[in-house]
Amino acid sequence: MAATSARIYEFGDFRLDTGKRLFERRDGCPLSLTPKAYDTLVFLVEHAGMVLGKDELLRALWPATSVEENNLTQNISALRRVLGDGHGEHRYIATVPGRGYQFVAAVEVPATNLARDNAPAEQSIAVLPFVNLSGDPGYDCLTEGLAEELINALAKLERVRVAARRSTFFFKSSEADVREIAEKLRVTFLLEGSLRRSGERLRITAQLINAANGYHLWSERYEREAEIRDLFVVQDEITLAIVDALKLKMTGGERSSVLKHHTKNVEAHELYLKGRFHLFRMTPSAILSGMTYLQQAIQADPSDAHAHVGLAHAYRQSALTLEMPSGDYFPKARAAAERAIDLDPTLAEAHAVLGFTIFWHEWAWDVAERYLRRALELNPRSADAQWMFGHLCSSTGRHDEALAEMALAREFDPLSSLMHAMEGKFLLDAGRTDQALVRLREALELDPNSRVAHSFFASACIEKGLLQEAVSQARAVATLCPGNAGAASLEAFANAKLGRRAEACAALDHLLSVSRKRHVPLIGSQSCTTGSTKSTRP
Repeated sequence: MAATSARIYEFGDFRLDTGKRLFERRDGCPLSLTPKAYDTLVFLVEHAGMVLGKDELLRALWPATSVEENNLTQNISALRRVLGDGHGEHRYIATVPGRGYQFVAAVEVPATNLARDNAPAEQSIAVLPFVNLSGDPGYDCLTEGLAEELINALAKLERVRVAARRSTFFFKSSEADVREIAEKLRVTFLLEGSLRRSGERLRITAQLINAANGYHLWSERYEREAEIRDLFVVQDEITLAIVDALKLKMTGGERSSVLKHHTKNVEAHELYLKGRFHLFRMTPSAILSGMTYLQQAIQADPSDAHAHVGLAHAYRQSALTLEMPSGDYFPKARAAAERAIDLDPTLAEAHAVLGFTIFWHEWAWDVAERYLRRALELNPRSADAQWMFGHLCSSTGRHDEALAEMALAREFDPLSSLMHAMEGKFLLDAGRTDQALVRLREALELDPNSRVAHSFFASACIEKGLLQEAVSQARAVATLCPGNAGAASLEAFANAKLGRRAEACAALDHLLSVSRKRHVPLIGSQSCTTGSTKSTRP
């Protein structure tokens, strides 16, 4: 879109500063938009009251590119969510049937038309996983945990955009150049470091790099006793050093929030780091190990809300990935998430996992949506909250809204295989199978061992008639998760479509036999008998 003059616009509770590309509430709280969604908002506001045709908007926003109308629709849906317009409620952006869109809110232009005093531009940074130089793989959980804790601390700064964990950890053990990493993560600065154990001492190094020129803005080496409690101190020192190097000014509230640790119990913290380390592997054995560590972390410190959230995720993954009885494990997930909210009502991740649990297990759509929206209010940049909310939208037929959420999620977490896989799933739900296949191939390029991506790819291949490929993808799931009923049912259905009735019937008999010994999800038998690969959810 052509550059516009620097102006400030105010409408409702919002302020738009085009000179600084800043969108915020009037109280100064910044709001996150993708670059193209921001451009869409600016064009609508600058033409407030006018009915803008879709073709006109497409030409203005994508002047040299031919794009589908859905790209515009996704941006409009994303804007409505950020502006707080509920489903069917258009206080800011109205749809004019058969024509296009109209910005209907009253827009004010302040007399001075100057930006807020001393408002710094947003900085962007990626914290790469620290390198374990100790020679002991047991320290991997500490190096990854230190990086994750730094990501969480820096993400609390209002004017710093921090790349998500899944995307930054894509570069673990990578030899990629800092410029390439920064370009792919869409950040300006990189923090990298290492940890080495020498006797009873830990040596931690860290350096902040300007990716544009490769120069170090700051570097430091820390010598500490080989104790977890010393990592608390190092984490705080690194965080404050980054804030200083980037010339950021923290309010008193920000400083206390950034330096706040979710537990002061050393044993609980170490167990929590080990639990998260295993959960992120998402393999059957790792999920069970992660659950055990998180249960132990809670025993060591029952007041740690983050440990309760981690345990809620472990229960959720047990039901979905391990196909444990949903009637047993989802209630446990709900209880853990509710306890986390009791302990810390501001923890976005707790609201997100509670909302997803209620959506998936109880089908209480309105209740689930309230928790998921609250999660996004508390952390608008949470890719996990966005894909979970998108899942609810997709399952209830709100496909444009679901895809708009995933566009935001991939903006914040661009190299996450999970984000690509979930968008592929939502495209499939929307009947856009060809686009789903493209996105799911990208997901598998990012992580060839993604059970989720292989499973969704198998479903998409069946919809497209690529039946032998569907069989291969289903078998990949079975390899990653032996005994997975969902994989068996997908392979059986593809075989039935290929005329291999004997193989399909054998698979059904096997699933029925297994169901007498353990829980088998409904889809396990349904796909074999009805030929449906889509969710039974409305």
